[in-house]
Amino acid sequence: MAIKINNSADAATNGNKPVNFEGAEDLGAFELASRWADRLSWPMPLNRSASDDLAELACMSALAGWLERWQPIQLHRAVLAGAALEAVAAALGGSIEDAFRLWHPWAVQQRKCVICSRPGVTAEEFRDGGACVRHRGHQRAGVEPRRD
Repeated sequence: MAIKINNSADAATNGNKPVNFEGAEDLGAFELASRWADRLSWPMPLNRSASDDLAELACMSALAGWLERWQPIQLHRAVLAGAALEAVAAALGGSIEDAFRLWHPWAVQQRKCVICSRPGVTAEEFRDGGACVRHRGHQRAGVEPRRD
């Protein structure tokens, strides 16, 4: 019996590759990453069909979707683990403001998500995440900095 993680398909496949986003996304993030990394499983450029190119595009697009959804989670974990904001921004490949813009909508949604009487992001984590950016002299457009 295969263990499925994040809706991943069984690792043993019949060799068919999905040629649309929905089919690829159903494979799950880990299977997609594994397939993407296995460059030998993709035909060489001169031997490719339209189906091969669609399958690779579907794999890339679905994997990008998974990674975009997970990025704010990993950003949050890094900050909670004590990473400096500059290091988080460098890992992200952007600025501290970019990190905040990525984290904030996710954190707002997680504040609303309550599992076992605990929000995905606590009030303290939410407050501290915003305060970190404001104390650095950065602020979100249209939002006045706190004057604590």
